[in-house]
Amino acid sequence: MISWLASRCAAFGPRPALAGAFGVVSFAQLAGLIDDARRSLAALGLVQPTTFAVIGGHGPAATAWLLALAEAGHFAVPLSGNAAEHPAKLAEVNVQWVVATDGLGGNLLPRMDEPPAHALLRALAARGAAGLVLFSSGTSGRPKAMVQDFGAMLATYESRRPNQLPVLALLGFDHIGGLNTLFGTLAVGALLVVPADRSVAAVVAAIARHRVAVLPASPTFLNLLLAAETPGVELASLRVITYGTEPMPESLLLRLRAAFPRVRFIQTFGTSETGIYRTESPDVDSTFLRLDDPGLEWKVVADELWLRSRTQIAGYLNDSNERFTADGWFRTGDRVETRADGAIRILGRLGEQINVGGEKLMPVEVEAVVLAVPGVLDCRVAGTPSALTGQTVTVDVVLAAGQDEEVVRSALRSACRSQLAPHKVPTKVRFVAAVAGERLKKTR
Repeated sequence: MISWLASRCAAFGPRPALAGAFGVVSFAQLAGLIDDARRSLAALGLVQPTTFAVIGGHGPAATAWLLALAEAGHFAVPLSGNAAEHPAKLAEVNVQWVVATDGLGGNLLPRMDEPPAHALLRALAARGAAGLVLFSSGTSGRPKAMVQDFGAMLATYESRRPNQLPVLALLGFDHIGGLNTLFGTLAVGALLVVPADRSVAAVVAAIARHRVAVLPASPTFLNLLLAAETPGVELASLRVITYGTEPMPESLLLRLRAAFPRVRFIQTFGTSETGIYRTESPDVDSTFLRLDDPGLEWKVVADELWLRSRTQIAGYLNDSNERFTADGWFRTGDRVETRADGAIRILGRLGEQINVGGEKLMPVEVEAVVLAVPGVLDCRVAGTPSALTGQTVTVDVVLAAGQDEEVVRSALRSACRSQLAPHKVPTKVRFVAAVAGERLKKTR
């Protein structure tokens, strides 16, 4: 059965669909690639749902294979890079076929003949549902393999109204946020622009070349974008910047709004376990948000955000499902602040909370102050052991080019002492070349 999204691609015809190192591909050409993938699947003569790894990135061939697999009721595992990078993941999900894509082309390679044995995949197969398997980032341990009803996920995009605002693909092909960008852009008939890489220079070049209007990004990337002192003319086409995956410091949001006065900033929210949801901000300078989506329920239990949604995963293939309650709630592990009007603000992971002599704080509270100090390019705050108070606050700081360490250290200490409670003031300031990771991977 031809899916609604594949039919929509054919209907959009000559409109540009994807642009990148592979050139510019129209929706009609993408529809032709979906046909090619259908024929390749039919030639295999598969009699039961089968697990395919689709390896590559936001390219036409990879996109076509994902949609063809969803139509045929198979299980798709999108992965970035190449197969040699993912032996453990391929084995964990019991991948039977690998589709190695490179822009417009794809090679279909057999891996093993065993059918999928996991109960979650068998349950999807029993009701004729296609499956999508995503892996978590693995920053807190072994990457978790998450199983989702692929058709149910795609159905959430069907009601979106057409528009032709070009969108940039910055988040990964194997990331819930990246797939949300891909399917959401295709569904409305807009152009998805794939930069050569995720560096600031490559992203700015792609925005300028294709007149990108919508930039989905993390606060970390947006901070680097500000620091790059990019000529405004290269980013003049931007009309919307959506931000998520980690907390946005209010000081950074204010600087972004000043730098891009014509751009609308929208905070997004989601997790790999439950999906991406519509939100609204109480005011333009606020990092609070309201979860405004009919497919989502939420509540706060002991300062932790719990979610229950129509599109949440069936569970993990390779890990305990203890974070899901018997009545379907997912315990996110995110500590939130709530307001009387129902708005919430994500403060960070519960495990990141710092306890200084019984006084607790979240890293983002300190990072917001440090990032506003002139000369600071980036920072990370963490708790380190202290014999006196149990933990103490440490900040790693990346300096902007040409800055003097002692001048910035003095300004940083002065800002923190004037704006933070005493237990939140860093006792250790370390200058580093770079900081590892992003502040919080909320879309795991």
